[in-house]
Amino acid sequence: MSFKGYLINKRFWLNVLLAIILTIALLLATMYALRVYTNHGESFAVPDFTGMPLEDVKQEILVRELQFQVTDSLYLKDAIPGSVIGQMPEAGFMVKRGRTIFMTICATKPEQVAMPKLTDISYRQALNLMMSYGLNVGNVDYVPSEFPNLVLEQKQYGEVVAEGQLVSKGSNIDLTVGQNRYGERTEIPNLLGVLVDQANELLTASYLNVGAIIYDESFDEETDTLSARVWQQRPEPVPGAKIDQGTSIDIWLTVDEEKIEKANEKEF
Repeated sequence: MSFKGYLINKRFWLNVLLAIILTIALLLATMYALRVYTNHGESFAVPDFTGMPLEDVKQEILVRELQFQVTDSLYLKDAIPGSVIGQMPEAGFMVKRGRTIFMTICATKPEQVAMPKLTDISYRQALNLMMSYGLNVGNVDYVPSEFPNLVLEQKQYGEVVAEGQLVSKGSNIDLTVGQNRYGERTEIPNLLGVLVDQANELLTASYLNVGAIIYDESFDEETDTLSARVWQQRPEPVPGAKIDQGTSIDIWLTVDEEKIEKANEKEF
């Protein structure tokens, strides 16, 4: 058969058409496979798992076709044990199915630390040592002693805590500190406008205790008390005035910006 005859042969064009159809089908199948493999166009926002118990997280992860991995656990007294307190990627981040979400959960109980020996060292040294162990200063009692500012006892819940005894990290430890028989006096720090944690630190540094804590009407169930600031204190921080070490200072807290602003403007 001549070349010209071959070109006009129906079988030839049928084979060409079949080859084209097969090529297009193969291309479409390849594109579809790649689309499925890469989940093209199927990105979605990561849900907010914060506060969810781990069992609920497992169900949600399964529905979303995601994976998760617990990478750390921390104890937060205000969180439900076993619930999620952190995630990566964060909620709202766009991901594809199959992505692993790394989570931090709330431990069932606080981390335990061995109680350090705080006695027979100065109050300042004890504070630094407690900070390094993740412990907080509770109430400080001053008693007459021939060793002023020396820590004489370390207690928790009214009982002496021995060196090496396990206590929860973040616990308040009460100290008994010596003072001379005439008593030591200290200036009243100005707490107005400072955060509640800063107020505690200032009082501790001045050898004073936190007395009554009064919250005003600006607080509700959802208000974070850690963002509260002092807008009033008793006794007031009169320049030059001194009080006995160990005295308790009452503080009034608010999240009302107007009250905080007025407190910062006060002059004594």
